[in-house]
Amino acid sequence: MSTLNPRQMVAAPDQTAIGHAAKRKPSLFACLVDGLNGLGSLLIFAMMLLICGDVGARWLFNQPIYGVAEIVSLTIVAIVFLQLGSTLRHQRMARADIFIDGFIARSPRLGHLLQALFNLLGLAACGAMFAATGPLLLAAWSEGEYLGVQGLFTAPIWPIRLIVLIGALVTALQYLLHLIADCRACLVVGKAQEE
Repeated sequence: MSTLNPRQMVAAPDQTAIGHAAKRKPSLFACLVDGLNGLGSLLIFAMMLLICGDVGARWLFNQPIYGVAEIVSLTIVAIVFLQLGSTLRHQRMARADIFIDGFIARSPRLGHLLQALFNLLGLAACGAMFAATGPLLLAAWSEGEYLGVQGLFTAPIWPIRLIVLIGALVTALQYLLHLIADCRACLVVGKAQEE
């Protein structure tokens, strides 16, 4: 029998999960999510080097590096989708924490239900992105879509669409994990309130 009151039990799962996560070996999925985040960080560094190189080439040789604008525009999309799952996993997604935390403190069950609804909507949005990107990826691959000007610089579109597809899938799975955790928290709070 637990000596915690219902409000303490609501706060405990988040704190306990953080404490246990630091002690246990991360799951394969967690390693994948954080690995994609690391790859996104490397792309940020590479993009910075490319932009600085372009500025330097313009200043020193009065000659730009062709395709910098196209590469940067594609890279920004890739970075967002590579890092989106990790942002969600580490609970850094933009939301009104003051509202959610206060709601959980006042009404734990309804607060977790609200979070579950947020996660369900996120899952639906990422699922829709995944479903919409699949056909676009196949079309970009089969038709050889590219960005840029022929003769100067061209870059294929399909790698970025593949990254969007993978990022949307990983983020949808992370939303699903959060949804399951919030539903479990609702059940724990409900049982604690009944006792």
